[in-house]
Amino acid sequence: MNNIKIQVYIMRKFPRKLISLSLALLMPACLPTNSANANSKVKVMSLGDSLCANNITALRNAVERTKFGAKIDWVGTKKDGTYKDSDNECHGGWSAAQVLQKPGANVRLPAWEKQPGSVRNWVESTKPDIVLIMIGTNDFFGSKERGDDTSGSLKESLQGIIDNIYAVRPKASIVIASIPPFKWNIDKGKDTNQTKTTTNEFLQQLVTRLSAQKKRIYFLDMHAAILARLRQSNIFQNDGLHLNNEGNQFMAEQWTNALTKVIQEKK
Repeated sequence: MNNIKIQVYIMRKFPRKLISLSLALLMPACLPTNSANANSKVKVMSLGDSLCANNITALRNAVERTKFGAKIDWVGTKKDGTYKDSDNECHGGWSAAQVLQKPGANVRLPAWEKQPGSVRNWVESTKPDIVLIMIGTNDFFGSKERGDDTSGSLKESLQGIIDNIYAVRPKASIVIASIPPFKWNIDKGKDTNQTKTTTNEFLQQLVTRLSAQKKRIYFLDMHAAILARLRQSNIFQNDGLHLNNEGNQFMAEQWTNALTKVIQEKK
């Protein structure tokens, strides 16, 4: 088992003091056998909501600049934007509960969605080697158009998404990011949304537990990284939810750093 550390900075009690937080990203040192050949493509899926969709161009550009960029085949059942490899599973407005669609849960999809599906369907269809997940923001919002507020079952939904991926692709590598803060919840550098805080703690513990079971999984603390980055400048749009151009560049860097670590493990 290898421990791979990504350094991020998170504000603590004192607003002018930064400390370094090491995230242990635990994962066996190999990728799926079908991507082990140095000349083969590595199939990577971006899975998330509008934060994911807004980050497609920045992430693709960032990954393309790496030494392994040409080996990446982005996969998904959706195509967004004009980028040459725009395949993805970034479903704007979707909650984690809607992405999972647990049988019998009667989860309503967004009213605008014309092509229903679930994480299990998408993974079965595209067979990714690596899945980059950041989902859960929309579970905090409920409306007639969006669907129900499902924040109360968020932990169950996130674990269900991971379980469904491994049920279909047991040797896949997963990088799961903590849920980013809402700007309006931030007070003196700290997130006051306790549901989100406890859910992110649960995610980190889940990754540790699954790693101990030899699953190929990483935890990327996007929440902490964004809180720290906000000490330098605002990276949110006016809605306090989505990121501006600077914020999307920053998020793409975090994803690229994590993906780099995964790719390096196959050597």
